[in-house]
Amino acid sequence: MSVGRSSQVLIAEALARQGQTTAAVEACFQARAEGDDSAFVHALLSELLLGGDFYDEAIAESTVAIERDPDCAPAYLALGLAYDRRGGMWDQSVLVWHELAEVVPDLVTAHVQLGEAFMAANFEDEAIDAWRRALELDPKEPRAMYDLAVAALKKEGMATALPGFRRAGELDPTQDDLFFALAGLTPELASIPLPTTAPAEREGRLAFALVLARREDLFGAADLVRASLDETPDDPRALALVAYAYLKQEAVNEAIAVALRALQIDARYEPALYCLGAAYAKRPGLNRHAARVFSALAKAAPAQPMAHVLFAESLLGLQQFSQAAAAYRRAVELERTLVRARFGLAAVYLTEGRHAEADWEVRRAAYYDTRRQGLFWKLYDRYAEGGA
Repeated sequence: MSVGRSSQVLIAEALARQGQTTAAVEACFQARAEGDDSAFVHALLSELLLGGDFYDEAIAESTVAIERDPDCAPAYLALGLAYDRRGGMWDQSVLVWHELAEVVPDLVTAHVQLGEAFMAANFEDEAIDAWRRALELDPKEPRAMYDLAVAALKKEGMATALPGFRRAGELDPTQDDLFFALAGLTPELASIPLPTTAPAEREGRLAFALVLARREDLFGAADLVRASLDETPDDPRALALVAYAYLKQEAVNEAIAVALRALQIDARYEPALYCLGAAYAKRPGLNRHAARVFSALAKAAPAQPMAHVLFAESLLGLQQFSQAAAAYRRAVELERTLVRARFGLAAVYLTEGRHAEADWEVRRAAYYDTRRQGLFWKLYDRYAEGGA
Protein backbone atom coordinates (compact mmCIF):
# COMPACT_ATOMS: atom_id res chain seq x y z
CA MET A 1 0.00 0.00 0.00
CA SER A 2 1.40 3.38 -0.94
CA VAL A 3 2.19 6.08 1.62
CA GLY A 4 0.23 9.32 1.23
CA ARG A 5 1.95 12.59 0.32
CA SER A 6 0.58 16.11 0.37
CA SER A 7 -0.10 17.89 -2.89
CA GLN A 8 2.64 20.41 -2.14
CA VAL A 9 5.20 17.61 -1.69
CA LEU A 10 4.12 16.14 -5.03
CA ILE A 11 4.75 19.54 -6.61
CA ALA A 12 8.19 19.71 -4.96
CA GLU A 13 9.01 16.21 -6.23
CA ALA A 14 8.05 17.10 -9.79
CA LEU A 15 10.17 20.25 -9.70
CA ALA A 16 13.13 18.39 -8.22
CA ARG A 17 12.99 15.67 -10.90
CA GLN A 18 13.03 18.41 -13.54
CA GLY A 19 16.17 19.93 -12.03
CA GLN A 20 14.39 23.07 -10.78
CA THR A 21 16.14 22.98 -7.42
CA THR A 22 15.31 26.45 -6.14
CA ALA A 23 11.62 26.10 -6.93
CA ALA A 24 11.59 22.62 -5.38
CA VAL A 25 13.13 23.93 -2.15
CA GLU A 26 10.52 26.69 -2.02
CA ALA A 27 7.77 24.11 -2.52
CA CYS A 28 9.16 22.04 0.37
CA PHE A 29 9.10 25.09 2.65
CA GLN A 30 5.57 25.83 1.51
CA ALA A 31 4.55 22.26 2.38
CA ARG A 32 5.97 22.72 5.86
CA ALA A 33 4.19 26.05 6.23
CA GLU A 34 0.95 24.23 5.40
CA GLY A 35 1.57 21.76 8.21
CA ASP A 36 3.30 18.91 6.35
CA ASP A 37 5.95 17.57 8.73
CA SER A 38 6.25 14.13 7.12
CA ALA A 39 9.41 12.15 6.45
CA PHE A 40 8.85 12.84 2.75
CA VAL A 41 9.25 16.60 2.94
CA HIS A 42 12.35 16.40 5.14
CA ALA A 43 13.99 13.64 3.06
CA LEU A 44 13.34 15.54 -0.17
CA LEU A 45 14.64 18.78 1.30
CA SER A 46 17.79 17.03 2.55
CA GLU A 47 18.52 15.76 -0.95
CA LEU A 48 18.04 19.21 -2.46
CA LEU A 49 20.27 20.81 0.17
CA LEU A 50 22.92 18.15 -0.36
CA GLY A 51 22.94 18.94 -4.07
CA GLY A 52 23.77 22.53 -3.17
CA ASP A 53 26.59 21.43 -0.82
CA PHE A 54 24.71 22.59 2.29
CA TYR A 55 25.91 19.63 4.34
CA ASP A 56 24.92 20.70 7.85
CA GLU A 57 21.43 21.66 6.71
CA ALA A 58 21.07 18.38 4.81
CA ILE A 59 22.15 16.47 7.92
CA ALA A 60 19.54 18.28 10.01
CA GLU A 61 16.70 17.63 7.56
CA SER A 62 17.50 13.95 6.97
CA THR A 63 17.84 13.42 10.73
CA VAL A 64 14.33 14.78 11.22
CA ALA A 65 13.03 12.54 8.41
CA ILE A 66 14.47 9.49 10.17
CA GLU A 67 12.93 10.62 13.45
CA ARG A 68 9.57 10.80 11.69
CA ASP A 69 10.05 7.32 10.22
CA PRO A 70 13.07 5.09 11.05
CA ASP A 71 12.41 3.13 7.83
CA CYS A 72 12.84 6.14 5.52
CA ALA A 73 15.61 4.75 3.31
CA PRO A 74 16.14 7.86 1.10
CA ALA A 75 16.79 9.92 4.24
CA TYR A 76 19.53 7.51 5.35
CA LEU A 77 21.11 7.83 1.91
CA ALA A 78 21.10 11.64 2.05
CA LEU A 79 22.37 11.63 5.63
CA GLY A 80 25.22 9.23 4.87
CA LEU A 81 26.31 11.19 1.81
CA ALA A 82 26.16 14.45 3.77
CA TYR A 83 28.36 13.02 6.53
CA ASP A 84 30.81 11.61 3.98
CA ARG A 85 31.10 14.82 2.00
CA ARG A 86 31.39 16.96 5.09
CA GLY A 87 34.22 14.75 6.38
CA GLY A 88 35.50 14.18 9.88
CA MET A 89 32.32 12.44 11.07
CA TRP A 90 33.17 8.86 10.18
CA ASP A 91 31.73 7.26 13.32
CA GLN A 92 28.33 8.75 12.49
CA SER A 93 28.74 7.82 8.85
CA VAL A 94 29.44 4.18 9.70
CA LEU A 95 26.28 4.03 11.81
CA VAL A 96 24.13 5.55 9.05
CA TRP A 97 25.34 3.22 6.31
CA HIS A 98 24.96 0.26 8.63
CA GLU A 99 21.37 1.31 9.31
CA LEU A 100 20.64 1.72 5.59
CA ALA A 101 22.08 -1.75 4.92
CA GLU A 102 19.65 -3.11 7.49
CA VAL A 103 16.67 -1.15 6.17
CA VAL A 104 17.42 -2.20 2.56
CA PRO A 105 19.58 -5.37 2.82
CA ASP A 106 19.82 -5.87 -0.94
CA LEU A 107 21.13 -2.35 -1.59
CA VAL A 108 24.66 -2.94 -2.86
CA THR A 109 25.65 0.72 -2.59
CA ALA A 110 24.89 0.72 1.14
CA HIS A 111 27.56 -1.94 1.69
CA VAL A 112 30.01 -0.16 -0.61
CA GLN A 113 29.51 3.12 1.26
CA LEU A 114 29.74 1.32 4.61
CA GLY A 115 33.12 -0.03 3.57
CA GLU A 116 34.33 3.41 2.53
CA ALA A 117 33.21 4.86 5.86
CA PHE A 118 34.96 2.05 7.75
CA MET A 119 38.17 2.69 5.78
CA ALA A 120 38.00 6.43 6.49
CA ALA A 121 37.60 5.58 10.17
CA ASN A 122 40.67 3.29 9.95
CA PHE A 123 38.75 0.01 10.32
CA GLU A 124 40.41 -1.69 7.37
CA ASP A 125 39.29 -5.28 7.97
CA GLU A 126 35.67 -4.22 8.45
CA ALA A 127 35.87 -2.15 5.26
CA ILE A 128 37.12 -5.11 3.24
CA ASP A 129 34.35 -7.32 4.67
CA ALA A 130 31.73 -4.76 3.61
CA TRP A 131 33.08 -4.57 0.04
CA ARG A 132 33.18 -8.34 -0.21
CA ARG A 133 29.56 -8.42 0.94
CA ALA A 134 28.72 -5.94 -1.82
CA LEU A 135 30.36 -8.24 -4.37
CA GLU A 136 28.41 -11.19 -3.00
CA LEU A 137 25.22 -9.25 -3.74
CA ASP A 138 26.48 -8.12 -7.14
CA PRO A 139 29.69 -9.70 -8.49
CA LYS A 140 29.73 -7.03 -11.23
CA GLU A 141 29.87 -4.04 -8.87
CA PRO A 142 32.89 -2.05 -10.12
CA ARG A 143 33.06 0.42 -7.26
CA ALA A 144 33.53 -2.30 -4.64
CA MET A 145 36.31 -3.73 -6.81
CA TYR A 146 37.94 -0.31 -7.10
CA ASP A 147 37.76 0.09 -3.32
CA LEU A 148 39.40 -3.30 -2.77
CA ALA A 149 42.13 -2.35 -5.25
CA VAL A 150 42.77 0.93 -3.41
CA ALA A 151 42.96 -1.00 -0.12
CA ALA A 152 45.48 -3.41 -1.67
CA LEU A 153 47.50 -0.45 -2.93
CA LYS A 154 47.65 1.05 0.56
CA LYS A 155 48.70 -2.23 2.10
CA GLU A 156 50.89 -3.98 -0.47
CA GLY A 157 51.71 -1.61 -3.31
CA MET A 158 50.78 -1.16 -6.96
CA ALA A 159 51.95 -4.58 -8.17
CA THR A 160 49.36 -6.28 -5.97
CA ALA A 161 46.65 -3.69 -6.60
CA LEU A 162 46.92 -3.50 -10.39
CA PRO A 163 44.94 -6.69 -11.19
CA GLY A 164 42.08 -5.32 -9.09
CA PHE A 165 42.09 -2.04 -11.01
CA ARG A 166 42.05 -3.99 -14.28
CA ARG A 167 39.16 -6.15 -13.12
CA ALA A 168 37.20 -3.11 -11.93
CA GLY A 169 37.75 -1.46 -15.30
CA GLU A 170 36.41 -4.53 -17.10
CA LEU A 171 33.27 -4.38 -14.95
CA ASP A 172 32.75 -0.67 -15.65
CA PRO A 173 30.14 -0.23 -18.43
CA THR A 174 31.57 3.14 -19.46
CA GLN A 175 34.36 1.37 -21.33
CA ASP A 176 31.88 -0.25 -23.72
CA ASP A 177 30.27 3.17 -24.13
CA LEU A 178 33.56 4.44 -25.53
CA PHE A 179 33.73 1.81 -28.28
CA PHE A 180 30.22 2.60 -29.52
CA ALA A 181 30.78 6.35 -29.29
CA LEU A 182 33.90 5.98 -31.43
CA ALA A 183 31.92 3.84 -33.87
CA GLY A 184 29.33 6.62 -34.20
CA LEU A 185 26.47 4.97 -32.34
CA THR A 186 24.73 7.62 -30.24
CA PRO A 187 22.56 6.65 -27.24
CA GLU A 188 19.51 7.81 -29.21
CA LEU A 189 20.27 5.51 -32.14
CA ALA A 190 21.09 2.63 -29.78
CA SER A 191 17.64 2.82 -28.18
CA ILE A 192 15.45 2.97 -31.29
CA PRO A 193 13.21 -0.03 -32.07
CA LEU A 194 14.75 -2.28 -34.69
CA PRO A 195 12.85 -3.76 -37.65
CA THR A 196 12.28 -7.51 -37.65
CA THR A 197 14.77 -8.03 -40.49
CA ALA A 198 18.08 -6.38 -41.25
CA PRO A 199 18.33 -3.92 -44.16
CA ALA A 200 19.40 -5.42 -47.46
CA GLU A 201 22.04 -2.81 -48.26
CA ARG A 202 25.47 -3.12 -46.71
CA GLU A 203 25.65 0.15 -44.76
CA GLY A 204 22.32 -0.54 -43.16
CA ARG A 205 23.41 -4.05 -42.17
CA LEU A 206 26.52 -2.77 -40.46
CA ALA A 207 24.53 -0.15 -38.53
CA PHE A 208 22.02 -2.85 -37.59
CA ALA A 209 24.87 -5.11 -36.39
CA LEU A 210 26.31 -2.28 -34.30
CA VAL A 211 22.99 -1.80 -32.49
CA LEU A 212 22.70 -5.56 -31.89
CA ALA A 213 26.21 -5.61 -30.41
CA ARG A 214 25.31 -2.68 -28.16
CA ARG A 215 22.37 -4.72 -26.91
CA GLU A 216 24.75 -7.64 -26.29
CA ASP A 217 23.29 -9.79 -29.08
CA LEU A 218 26.76 -10.75 -30.24
CA PHE A 219 25.62 -13.77 -32.24
CA GLY A 220 23.09 -11.76 -34.23
CA ALA A 221 25.69 -9.06 -34.85
CA ALA A 222 28.28 -11.67 -35.92
CA ASP A 223 25.96 -13.12 -38.57
CA LEU A 224 25.45 -9.71 -40.16
CA VAL A 225 29.13 -8.80 -39.99
CA ARG A 226 30.13 -12.11 -41.51
CA ALA A 227 27.90 -11.42 -44.51
CA SER A 228 29.42 -7.95 -44.86
CA LEU A 229 32.97 -9.32 -44.74
CA ASP A 230 32.11 -11.92 -47.38
CA GLU A 231 31.29 -9.01 -49.69
CA THR A 232 34.13 -6.68 -48.64
CA PRO A 233 36.86 -8.41 -46.58
CA ASP A 234 38.87 -5.21 -46.09
CA ASP A 235 36.30 -3.11 -44.23
CA PRO A 236 37.85 -1.77 -40.98
CA ARG A 237 34.39 -1.04 -39.52
CA ALA A 238 33.27 -4.65 -39.78
CA LEU A 239 36.64 -5.93 -38.59
CA ALA A 240 36.58 -3.65 -35.54
CA LEU A 241 33.13 -4.95 -34.62
CA VAL A 242 34.43 -8.51 -34.88
CA ALA A 243 37.36 -7.57 -32.64
CA TYR A 244 34.95 -6.09 -30.11
CA ALA A 245 32.88 -9.29 -30.12
CA TYR A 246 36.03 -11.33 -29.49
CA LEU A 247 36.92 -9.04 -26.56
CA LYS A 248 33.49 -9.54 -25.02
CA GLN A 249 34.02 -13.30 -25.23
CA GLU A 250 37.52 -13.12 -23.69
CA ALA A 251 39.10 -14.32 -26.96
CA VAL A 252 42.02 -11.91 -26.58
CA ASN A 253 44.41 -13.34 -29.17
CA GLU A 254 41.70 -13.32 -31.83
CA ALA A 255 40.77 -9.74 -30.92
CA ILE A 256 44.38 -8.64 -31.32
CA ALA A 257 44.68 -10.33 -34.72
CA VAL A 258 41.47 -8.83 -36.11
CA ALA A 259 42.14 -5.35 -34.70
CA LEU A 260 45.62 -5.37 -36.24
CA ARG A 261 44.10 -6.33 -39.57
CA ALA A 262 41.67 -3.41 -39.35
CA LEU A 263 44.52 -1.02 -38.54
CA GLN A 264 46.54 -2.28 -41.49
CA ILE A 265 43.69 -1.03 -43.65
CA ASP A 266 43.11 2.22 -41.72
CA ALA A 267 45.82 3.02 -39.18
CA ARG A 268 43.72 5.77 -37.58
CA TYR A 269 40.41 3.94 -37.25
CA GLU A 270 39.50 4.71 -33.64
CA PRO A 271 37.27 1.69 -32.79
CA ALA A 272 40.07 -0.63 -33.94
CA LEU A 273 42.59 1.30 -31.82
CA TYR A 274 40.29 0.85 -28.85
CA CYS A 275 39.96 -2.90 -29.41
CA LEU A 276 43.70 -3.39 -29.83
CA GLY A 277 44.53 -1.37 -26.72
CA ALA A 278 41.85 -3.13 -24.65
CA ALA A 279 43.13 -6.52 -25.79
CA TYR A 280 46.72 -5.63 -24.93
CA ALA A 281 45.58 -4.34 -21.52
CA LYS A 282 44.14 -7.77 -20.74
CA ARG A 283 47.64 -9.23 -20.97
CA PRO A 284 49.78 -8.02 -18.01
CA GLY A 285 53.01 -8.37 -19.99
CA LEU A 286 51.78 -6.10 -22.76
CA ASN A 287 51.31 -2.86 -20.78
CA ARG A 288 53.84 -0.99 -22.87
CA HIS A 289 51.99 -1.93 -26.06
CA ALA A 290 48.68 -0.92 -24.48
CA ALA A 291 50.14 2.45 -23.48
CA ARG A 292 51.30 3.16 -27.04
CA VAL A 293 47.92 2.28 -28.52
CA PHE A 294 45.91 4.20 -25.93
CA SER A 295 48.20 7.19 -26.35
CA ALA A 296 47.34 7.18 -30.05
CA LEU A 297 43.65 6.80 -29.22
CA ALA A 298 43.71 9.73 -26.75
CA LYS A 299 45.31 11.89 -29.44
CA ALA A 300 42.83 10.73 -32.09
CA ALA A 301 39.79 11.23 -29.82
CA PRO A 302 40.84 14.00 -27.40
CA ALA A 303 37.25 14.86 -26.45
CA GLN A 304 36.53 11.35 -25.15
CA PRO A 305 37.34 11.25 -21.39
CA MET A 306 37.46 7.44 -21.27
CA ALA A 307 40.24 7.41 -23.87
CA HIS A 308 42.40 9.39 -21.43
CA VAL A 309 41.42 7.07 -18.57
CA LEU A 310 42.49 3.99 -20.52
CA PHE A 311 45.79 5.66 -21.35
CA ALA A 312 46.27 6.55 -17.68
CA GLU A 313 45.54 2.99 -16.56
CA SER A 314 48.15 1.61 -18.93
CA LEU A 315 50.65 4.10 -17.49
CA LEU A 316 49.80 2.89 -13.97
CA GLY A 317 50.90 -0.58 -15.04
CA LEU A 318 54.22 0.92 -16.13
CA GLN A 319 54.47 2.84 -12.83
CA GLN A 320 54.65 6.13 -14.72
CA PHE A 321 52.59 7.86 -12.08
CA SER A 322 53.05 11.53 -12.96
CA GLN A 323 52.04 10.90 -16.60
CA ALA A 324 49.09 8.82 -15.40
CA ALA A 325 47.97 11.66 -13.13
CA ALA A 326 48.05 14.10 -16.04
CA ALA A 327 45.89 11.79 -18.16
CA TYR A 328 43.42 11.25 -15.31
CA ARG A 329 43.18 14.99 -14.70
CA ARG A 330 42.44 15.54 -18.39
CA ALA A 331 39.62 12.99 -18.15
CA VAL A 332 38.19 14.75 -15.09
CA GLU A 333 38.38 18.10 -16.87
CA LEU A 334 36.26 16.62 -19.64
CA GLU A 335 33.84 14.80 -17.31
CA ARG A 336 34.09 15.54 -13.60
CA THR A 337 31.53 12.82 -12.77
CA LEU A 338 33.68 9.99 -14.17
CA VAL A 339 34.00 7.62 -11.22
CA ARG A 340 36.75 5.56 -12.83
CA ALA A 341 38.98 8.59 -13.28
CA ARG A 342 38.41 9.65 -9.66
CA PHE A 343 39.54 6.26 -8.37
CA GLY A 344 42.53 6.39 -10.68
CA LEU A 345 43.57 9.76 -9.31
CA ALA A 346 43.18 8.37 -5.79
CA ALA A 347 45.56 5.55 -6.70
CA VAL A 348 48.16 7.98 -8.05
CA TYR A 349 47.91 10.19 -4.98
CA LEU A 350 48.44 7.18 -2.72
CA THR A 351 51.67 6.31 -4.53
CA GLU A 352 52.82 9.87 -3.76
CA GLY A 353 51.79 9.67 -0.10
CA ARG A 354 49.01 12.24 -0.58
CA HIS A 355 46.42 10.36 1.49
CA ALA A 356 44.06 13.26 2.19
CA GLU A 357 43.72 14.04 -1.52
CA ALA A 358 43.23 10.36 -2.31
CA ASP A 359 40.44 10.10 0.25
CA TRP A 360 38.81 13.21 -1.19
CA GLU A 361 38.79 11.67 -4.70
CA VAL A 362 37.18 8.49 -3.35
CA ARG A 363 34.47 10.59 -1.68
CA ARG A 364 33.83 12.47 -4.92
CA ALA A 365 33.60 9.15 -6.77
CA ALA A 366 31.02 7.98 -4.21
CA TYR A 367 28.94 11.10 -4.66
CA TYR A 368 28.92 10.98 -8.44
CA ASP A 369 28.26 7.25 -8.49
CA THR A 370 25.09 7.60 -6.41
CA ARG A 371 23.98 10.54 -8.57
CA ARG A 372 24.59 8.51 -11.75
CA GLN A 373 22.45 5.68 -10.43
CA GLY A 374 19.63 8.04 -9.50
CA LEU A 375 19.73 6.15 -6.24
CA PHE A 376 17.92 8.72 -4.14
CA TRP A 377 14.89 8.63 -6.42
CA LYS A 378 14.89 4.85 -6.61
CA LEU A 379 14.79 4.64 -2.82
CA TYR A 380 12.30 7.50 -2.59
CA ASP A 381 9.88 5.87 -5.04
CA ARG A 382 10.27 2.52 -3.34
CA TYR A 383 9.54 4.14 0.02
CA ALA A 384 6.52 5.97 -1.41
CA GLU A 385 5.14 2.66 -2.65
CA GLY A 386 5.16 1.36 0.90
CA GLY A 387 8.45 -0.55 0.92
CA ALA A 388 11.73 0.26 2.60
